[in-house]
Amino acid sequence: MTVNLADLSIMVVEDHEFQRVVAEQALKGLGVENLWLAINGNDALRQLESSQPIDIVICDLDMPEMDGIQFIRHLANEGYAQAVIVASALEPSLIRTVEDMAQEHGLRVLGALPKPLSRDRIRELLMLYSTPDNLEHTVSSLHFTEKDLQKALDDDQFILHYQPKVLVRSGRLVAVEALCRWPHPDIGMVSPAHFIPLMESTGLIHELTHRLIDQSLNQLRNNLDNSKAIAIGVNLSPVVLTDTQLPDELYKKTRALNIEPELLTLEITESTLIENAARALETLARLKMKGFSLSIDDFGTGYSSMQQLNRIPFSELKIDRSFVQSANTDKTRKAIIEANINLAHTLGMETVAEGVETLEEWHLLNQLHCDMAQGFLIGKAMAAEDLPEWEQQWTEKLPLPPASD
Repeated sequence: MTVNLADLSIMVVEDHEFQRVVAEQALKGLGVENLWLAINGNDALRQLESSQPIDIVICDLDMPEMDGIQFIRHLANEGYAQAVIVASALEPSLIRTVEDMAQEHGLRVLGALPKPLSRDRIRELLMLYSTPDNLEHTVSSLHFTEKDLQKALDDDQFILHYQPKVLVRSGRLVAVEALCRWPHPDIGMVSPAHFIPLMESTGLIHELTHRLIDQSLNQLRNNLDNSKAIAIGVNLSPVVLTDTQLPDELYKKTRALNIEPELLTLEITESTLIENAARALETLARLKMKGFSLSIDDFGTGYSSMQQLNRIPFSELKIDRSFVQSANTDKTRKAIIEANINLAHTLGMETVAEGVETLEEWHLLNQLHCDMAQGFLIGKAMAAEDLPEWEQQWTEKLPLPPASD
């Protein structure tokens, strides 16, 4: 689904008159009709206090009376907007801190707009408002019961979509990440964030995990039957890691289908590995011993990254999207990515960059010798039957520069 810019309500908060006019003209030129203008944070709050929440605020940072950083806090506390775009010529490291602050306040951050403002960049960020995170917002207030989830399991309502992972050097498809989806018969597509926590607390996560792994293995077998050795990554909940029988059960499943265990990558979010350490370490060690690939997801976003690398024999390190986005213009993010890639390669691990959205990010990852990438630039998560058509289109459009040595 593509967002209709004419349907969006957008406010520009900018004290510099020329920059405000540039933003106004660019947005009107893009078809935005419901447009609000404010000269600083105080002015914006006065306008918003008597209105319905708006979709997006484009906010400068360095302003008189109330600066943009203070304004964003008030914006979030009062629930005046759904998303924010930071427009500033200040240091990228400062902008990144403000973006993180906005996210911690519960605002959705679409990205940053460098000055002078670019109409193409404005359009690019506004179009992000139509991504699945936003579409799922409509069900964020729903609450499911254990009975609801058990019925969905019994009716086989949970399915997998697959997001492509490609080699950065060549663009070749080598793996996919399996992502759980719930096409609810009455509501529509429901995000895992709305049902996974309850499944974990009730123990239903074990049944869901086995069902999703069965789907993944059947897809792997189908790929192999069509001469495609495409690895599949499946996310494991920390609750499931306490099941010390999991390695034996998964190994039996792969043997029954004549699948090499290394083609199934088990992804574990780094920040969850601290809990139930003894049983989790036993499970992970035995999974690795039986030949399964282990991936550490969202690397660098938790509190014990190096400890986890030291304790667990990972074969893949996934670089979180928060470092990848805008890394081509942010020297701090670039340095973090480069250090992670060098560390992973030294330890004999492959690297995957998540959340790749622009060609500039892709080219940077190529220069830094990142192994694989996934993200909206490459392809969104899709049904298995859509992958062949995607692969053909991706191969035709991909302009790759020579790899750096």
